[in-house]
Amino acid sequence: MSHDVVRPLKTNRGSLSTQALQYLMGLIEDGAYQPGEQLPSEADLAAQLGISRPTLREALLNLEQEGLVIRKHGVGTFITAGYESRLESGLERLESILELSARQGMQLTYDDLLVREDPAEPALCDRLQIDPGSLVTRVRRVILSEARPVAYMVDVVPTAILAATAIDSTFSGSVLDLLRQNPDLEIAQAVADIVALNADGRLAQRLAVEPGEAVLLLEEVLFDTRGRAIGCSRNYFLPDFFRFQIVRR
Repeated sequence: MSHDVVRPLKTNRGSLSTQALQYLMGLIEDGAYQPGEQLPSEADLAAQLGISRPTLREALLNLEQEGLVIRKHGVGTFITAGYESRLESGLERLESILELSARQGMQLTYDDLLVREDPAEPALCDRLQIDPGSLVTRVRRVILSEARPVAYMVDVVPTAILAATAIDSTFSGSVLDLLRQNPDLEIAQAVADIVALNADGRLAQRLAVEPGEAVLLLEEVLFDTRGRAIGCSRNYFLPDFFRFQIVRR
């Protein structure tokens, strides 16, 4: 496409990087740039917007964390191929990835399942409020959409609540949904933190991305109605497939 759609920023409200972010996001969402298309070089784009390259880089970093672009070192910045089909969820809603995908009409599959039982390390004991050396069940797997890795999920539950033997090689569900099937458990809430980080070599391999690429980490602890911690998880998501929202009331 022709890149003459880009115009210098005119408004003086907000920082220039925020204005650039909002302007470029608008162009992408309006279809001025198509999925997979490469943006102009940083020098050209900064000149077209009338801003400095450091200011533009800040805006592009935010776009990458939003999952709208992928920045390839030494190559350029590209519109992500799948941003139009992202799963969107409000963090105020406690639901599994299966519930979320089913609600939005998407089909997900699981791969590279690993289930094991071992003693919890001290930090995990503190997090789950369990005695040192207590056994926990760890469930790790990669989530796929149309054979493409989009998430890597790690759940940890005390074996007193969920034994490793309760999950076999055919498991293709959600640990959250599995816990909900236990009549002796009443899940009340999850306390969650979400941060953007750069994938290290091992995580990049699992998600089939380049090392250093931005991913979203959703880390949470599940509590029952008595305030007891019953499980925790570390879930890594590709931002071009997942978009999390916060509803403030």
